[in-house]
Amino acid sequence: MLELLALPPILKGFVSLLFAGASFPLAGVMVIRLDLLPLRYMLMHALILGGAFALAFSLPPLLCYVGCCLLVVLAMLLLGRGKMVHLGLSSSVLMVLSMAVASILMQVRSVPAKDTLELLWGSPFTISKPRLILFLILSVVVALYVALCQREISIIFFDGDVAKTMLPHASLHRSVMVLLIALVVALSMRFVGALLIDALLFLPVITATRFVKSLKGLFWLSALVGLLVAFFGYLLALALNLPPGASVAIVSSALYGISLIPRRKNA
Repeated sequence: MLELLALPPILKGFVSLLFAGASFPLAGVMVIRLDLLPLRYMLMHALILGGAFALAFSLPPLLCYVGCCLLVVLAMLLLGRGKMVHLGLSSSVLMVLSMAVASILMQVRSVPAKDTLELLWGSPFTISKPRLILFLILSVVVALYVALCQREISIIFFDGDVAKTMLPHASLHRSVMVLLIALVVALSMRFVGALLIDALLFLPVITATRFVKSLKGLFWLSALVGLLVAFFGYLLALALNLPPGASVAIVSSALYGISLIPRRKNA
């Protein structure tokens, strides 16, 4: 196994997955605590739209992915007028609209739907060095934002109305969190694939909620769980010659299942 890790594509995939495991759950906490689960599906449809644009006009896929994700997120924030209570509804509308535009584009430009969907299934083995650096920078930015703005994040999570009175830039923080979530999904889709995003974005957070109550503890335990899941899932993939996405998803699901085992109370 050590010989495999010495190979550049395997090593780069391993490094990217470790950073994803440590940073994705931080964004996952934001998604869950802000009740933005529809955002994840909106971004998936925006990625399909980006893939259709890339194939239809021979454009760089990554540029189209990020551009479409940022476009729908900005539209969602505009439609929601910065109020989190409206963002879920806005994301649902934009999800339908993105898929409709993608369907029309594929029909008009004769883009095979199969080719568009294949662009969404990335692999950590195929990540290039420049994209790896970009991916690592985003992971560090997410971690730094959580570490430096934890007070503001806590207030926003606690109550939106209270945040407006206590934080002069509450709406800006909400927008930053939504944009970070969008960038995590957009940049990572081509690198690690859709399955890994779900396995690292949500499951570590759900597992961590079984053991901690504080927001600070939730952030850091989620990151630790995500890191462990990525580490052991990748090693499992190398040892058994499995797809990394599937093996990480299995480890993440298994760890969540273990967390459901009733703990013995102290007498």
